[in-house]
Amino acid sequence: MTAFTSSLFERWQEVTSALAAASTPPQVRDALRGFGGHVDLRFAGDPHDPNAEPFPDGETIEINLGTAVPGLPLARLHLRPGTPLTEQDRALLRATGPLICAALTRRPRLEDGRRGQDREAALRAFMLLTEQLGADLEPDALIRSAEQGVRQLLPDVTAAYLERRSGAWSLRFLSSDAHPALLAAYQPGQTFSSPALLDALRSGQPVFVDHWNAEEQRLPSTHAYRAVAVQAFHRDGQVVGLMCVATTDHNTWTELERGIFTAACRSLHLALSRAWHVQQLAEERAALAAFVSFEEQAMDSRDPAELAGRAAEVLGSTLRGVSVGYFESAGGQWRPVLLPDDLPAGLFDELARGVSMDTPSSRHLMQTRAATFLPDWQAPPDGFSSGHGFMALALYPTYLGSRLVGLLIMGNRAAPDWNERERSVFRAVGRSLSMALDRSANDELLRDQNAALHAQTRSLEAFAQLSADLGAQEDRYALIRRAQEVALSLLADGFAVYYEPEGGLWRLRAQVGNLHNPELQAAVDAGLDFERSLNIITPWKTGEAYYQDSYNADTDGLRETEAVVGATACLPLTVRGERTGVFCIGQFHARQWSAADRSLLSSVTHSLSLALDRAQSVMDLRHYSDKLERSNAAMHAANEELEAFAYSVSHDLRAPVRHIAGFSDLLRKALGDTLDGNPKAGRALKVISDSAAHMNELIDAMLNLSRTARQELRVDDVNLAALTEDVRRDLTPDLQGRAIQWNVAPLPSVKGDAALLRQVLFNLIGNAVKYTSQRERAVIDVWAEPQGGSWAVHIRDNGVGFDGRYAHKLFGVFQRLHRPEEFGGTGVGLANVRRILMRHGGSWAASGEPGQGATFTFTLPASGPVPAPPA
Repeated sequence: MTAFTSSLFERWQEVTSALAAASTPPQVRDALRGFGGHVDLRFAGDPHDPNAEPFPDGETIEINLGTAVPGLPLARLHLRPGTPLTEQDRALLRATGPLICAALTRRPRLEDGRRGQDREAALRAFMLLTEQLGADLEPDALIRSAEQGVRQLLPDVTAAYLERRSGAWSLRFLSSDAHPALLAAYQPGQTFSSPALLDALRSGQPVFVDHWNAEEQRLPSTHAYRAVAVQAFHRDGQVVGLMCVATTDHNTWTELERGIFTAACRSLHLALSRAWHVQQLAEERAALAAFVSFEEQAMDSRDPAELAGRAAEVLGSTLRGVSVGYFESAGGQWRPVLLPDDLPAGLFDELARGVSMDTPSSRHLMQTRAATFLPDWQAPPDGFSSGHGFMALALYPTYLGSRLVGLLIMGNRAAPDWNERERSVFRAVGRSLSMALDRSANDELLRDQNAALHAQTRSLEAFAQLSADLGAQEDRYALIRRAQEVALSLLADGFAVYYEPEGGLWRLRAQVGNLHNPELQAAVDAGLDFERSLNIITPWKTGEAYYQDSYNADTDGLRETEAVVGATACLPLTVRGERTGVFCIGQFHARQWSAADRSLLSSVTHSLSLALDRAQSVMDLRHYSDKLERSNAAMHAANEELEAFAYSVSHDLRAPVRHIAGFSDLLRKALGDTLDGNPKAGRALKVISDSAAHMNELIDAMLNLSRTARQELRVDDVNLAALTEDVRRDLTPDLQGRAIQWNVAPLPSVKGDAALLRQVLFNLIGNAVKYTSQRERAVIDVWAEPQGGSWAVHIRDNGVGFDGRYAHKLFGVFQRLHRPEEFGGTGVGLANVRRILMRHGGSWAASGEPGQGATFTFTLPASGPVPAPPA
């Protein structure tokens, strides 16, 4: 709702005064010019005046003159550009329509002095009404002023104002001259089905009914009236009132009467809007003041009864004549926490016993979860006695989360309904109380959590010391005894025992503290029955802690415990996901195990489980490390022997191979020309020579492989682009007479041994050159891609390829996928590549298809930041 502001109100008063004296179009036009704009007043058949709209950028207000009298002109008011208009201004301008209509239908009769006097009296009454409506701010006073003004302007009518509250109609006032049948028929809260009244409610416009028919309008009590006019009033889109006038003097409303009623109702509506806005501001201020007052009083309070008392004080001091109480929900009843002192004795006793929550108002309250106001309250349906004395009731539910916990109740003995200020203040205090109770519950929860956290911190600190003391301890029972000491140091006087199942009994494995009963100690040492000892087997089976605030000796069938044990807590102990035993704490006196106690013991057993798990892991790791060390030593010795054997064999083989090659050459020279006549002998000697040469290549390859395994790595930044160019230059003799297309992309720098990585590139690029020798035009691609913190280098050719099913054999020693007569080689090169990459922490892979070429890929750590791979 916006504030009532109108810059045209004073002008409007002057214009209405001038219109009251006008009776011709020129006089009407002159009167309307008082608004400060250009007036366009012409009949429907008149030609359009091009000068009628002198302000093309200004606002034009069309004034509705109605259609009741044919031939009336069209009225438009053109305002200058920039003229500020509020909604109230526009409403005032449109309200002049009935007055213009009355002026244009008026016939001047100078000889009729009485008619002139009537008009003058009507004008004075209308001006008086306008002044009164502009000055009052109370809705009741405004409605009374409107009724008096309408009665002065229309002296022969009966006026009534109906107000709608809480879905029912109530009569605010009725003229004293109302027909007796109308007074007798009125009932508070009645509903209406009259077509005229319903039409007024729907349209929001004044409704005039000539020749009133009481039966057709379903209002028999109005049979004495001949014409009726109705105007509905709305607030925030809701109907709040009805102004009705009726006359017994004539059957039809004149245009003057229609105009007067319409203008008076519009003036009343503007005044009510202003008053409602002022009222709303007052209500909001009162609610805010109540909220602040309660917040100040409840700042240091945490007790629900005290908070409810503060709420009652605020409501009592802000709203006079109310009674306030507060109830808590318990067992399906409202139990009183606070009751007002001014209750009748019988009602006080009745409320003190509690009230059922299964009542209409309670059910409605739980459905809406909001403030509920009960006007014209009838007690019996809500479970109270009829002698309560309250005319209206207000209820506000308080919640903790989603749980209904309380009910703030306010009663009114002075009025049958609540006004908006009372409702606003009650809602504000109810919200404040609900928030204060929620804050109190949160503070209590926070205190419990802090206590639990403090206890947990103490237990963790103690167990941290335990972990430091027993970090190298592998004895599980020593760890358990230390945990028992920690738990007892944080609790009252008692003892700690730890059991494990064995042979149908619970065997005591660790104990700290004296049981103070030799018979009980002997029974525990002998072992407890596995199924009969419920205090132990319950947490063992459920996996949950089992607490007894007051120990029952029948729990374990040990009568010896009656004079010793007051309270017990037993928790299952789990190591690596399997339960190993039950950790129990006994207290010599009964006690309530608080959330902090439970958190402490849970932390101790959890930490103990971690310590036991760690101890077991340390033991397992030590055994594994010993086994791994022995295995590494054996593997190292085997590698040394293998490398020594390879080196020795390679050197020992050179002498016989050298002899074979030498004597083969001597034999060829000795036979000389005789070989020309014996080609088979020549071929045999050539095979011997070639085989000896191949044997030398194999020996060199084996020595190279052996040296690669022993050679110390000299790790540095290696420029792969430079190494690739060196390899291509070294391969130049193999490229003579061949057409090769090289596609070498920019290559990165990596971490590694430059000499060994050169061997990798030489073997892989050399293979690409060798296996494309049968292609008329060979294509070799070399590029790199980022892969995490490494670079993946790819070498692809369009050579003969290989069967991908055997890719895993390529990097083995002496493994070949092509016949030696097709492509030469030792079968050791790729094995050497694998060994070098393994020593660099890299990986290797190959893919291919027969006749479709092959791709070899290896990875190496990058020497700097690696860019993210392309999406």
